[in-house]
Amino acid sequence: MVVITYCVEYAESQKSVCLKCNKIIPNKSLRVGRMERQSEKEKKKFAKFRWYHFKCFEVPEIMTKIPVHLIRGQVNLLDKDKVRLERVIKLGVGASWSQIVDQHKKKVKEEEDAAAAEALANGTPIPDTKSKSKSKSDPDFDTDDEDDVTGSGAKDFTAQLTGEIDRKQERKNRKVNKLKAKTEGAKVEKKGAAGSKGKSSAANNNSSAKQMSAVEKAIAASRADSKKKLEQMQSKFGKK
Repeated sequence: MVVITYCVEYAESQKSVCLKCNKIIPNKSLRVGRMERQSEKEKKKFAKFRWYHFKCFEVPEIMTKIPVHLIRGQVNLLDKDKVRLERVIKLGVGASWSQIVDQHKKKVKEEEDAAAAEALANGTPIPDTKSKSKSKSDPDFDTDDEDDVTGSGAKDFTAQLTGEIDRKQERKNRKVNKLKAKTEGAKVEKKGAAGSKGKSSAANNNSSAKQMSAVEKAIAASRADSKKKLEQMQSKFGKK
């Protein structure tokens, strides 16, 4: 009896081919494997695999009957890919990521057409959305492999559909805040160091002034003593 299970992972090379579209699965891109074993005791390395692009894979019934976190390899996925996997499985048997992307493209197209119609009705310029949404309108744009290989989640549907943009913005804001805190801290330390340096300089100046005043007093006292002795001598010899 053949035991069939499924796993999700990132391709370790470019040697695997998608069973559905017969195209190569790029290295490091997300793929789904159908594992065929002679028994449950047979190890994974001895199993027979049939690989699919994540976008091409259609959810089988068995994957809808188990918790998503129990699917082999799910724990090793990036957060955005965990969301993608969960969303596809929730759609039920036969669902695929390509369907979600196509639905999103259709929605974007409808919004663009509505914006263009409104602009014509109001006599305003039609919004230029071609340059802004090339990845949305280009049928050749690979919304799965492009994102997995380049890691750019903010310019395609993967980020928009999984909320990755919001998380990236949050991480960016945290980095900016940390940088600001470090900069402000450095300014405060520099200002404190300058203040302590100024106080130290003023203290040194006061000390020097005190030392100078003591020396001047000693010189003045010595001069006064010498003058007094000279007057005494002149007075003594003058009387004779």
